[in-house]
Formats: sequence, structure tokens, C-alpha cells
Amino acid sequence: MSETTPTERRLRDLKRSIVEARAVPMSASCMVNRAETLAVLDTIITGLEEDLEERARQENAASSRRGWDIVDQTEIVQEARVRAARIEAKAKAEQEELLAEADRYVETRLAAFEAELQVTLSRVGVMRERLMTKVAPEESDEQTSIVPRWNI
Repeated sequence: MSETTPTERRLRDLKRSIVEARAVPMSASCMVNRAETLAVLDTIITGLEEDLEERARQENAASSRRGWDIVDQTEIVQEARVRAARIEAKAKAEQEELLAEADRYVETRLAAFEAELQVTLSRVGVMRERLMTKVAPEESDEQTSIVPRWNI
């Protein structure tokens, strides 16, 4: 059994009130309260308008969804998706190449820095040796301070 809407229930109630209304003697007519019947009819009319608007919204939404389904299946959309995938793949490849190039540059700079540091360390070692040979242990005195001369 399908679910009934408020409008359908009101129509059934109206029908029942007419069926149960007092019959007019010697005729097919009946007596109903005009104000009550008009009030019920007004609510039914309002309900029908709301039901029709809701149905129209649902049909528009369904139609819109069907329209997008059709658009998604068109050749233009399929071609655009393929092209987008190619562009994305190309961008990823360029990104990887740029990262690799940056890594190579950093490696080159670090190698040059390391070489400069080794030269500097070597010079420091030579200077220390010269300093040690100039300062004789017997000349070292607590009261005298010897300041070495740097001959580089």
C-alpha cells in the first residue's frame, strides 16, 4: 500500500463528511456545513499547489541530472578528459625534471663547498704546524707571551 499525502487524506475526509452528511428528504442532496466544507477545500487547494510545486522541483532535478549524464557522455567531454590527462602527465614530468635539476645543482654546490672547506682545513693545518715550530717549549714562560707571526 502506497503512502498517502496530506492532500489525499483531506480529500478522503471531505468525501467521508459528504457521505455521512444528513440527507435532504426526498432528494439526492445532503446538508453540509458551508464554512467547514469551504475551509477543508481551501486546505486541499493549498496542499495541491504545494504538491505540484514539489513534483515540479523533483522533475526538474531529475531532468537536470539526466542532462548532465548526457553531457558527460558526449564526445567533447571525453576528448576534454583525455586532453586534461595528457596535460596533467606532462606537468608531472616537468615537475620531476625540475626537481632532478634542482637536486643536481645543490649537489654541485655542496661538492664545491666541500672542496673549499678541505683547502681551508689544509691551510689551517699548515699554519698550526708553522706556529708549533716557531714556539719552542723552553722559551715558553708563564710571564711571557709569544705572539706568532703569520707568514703565509
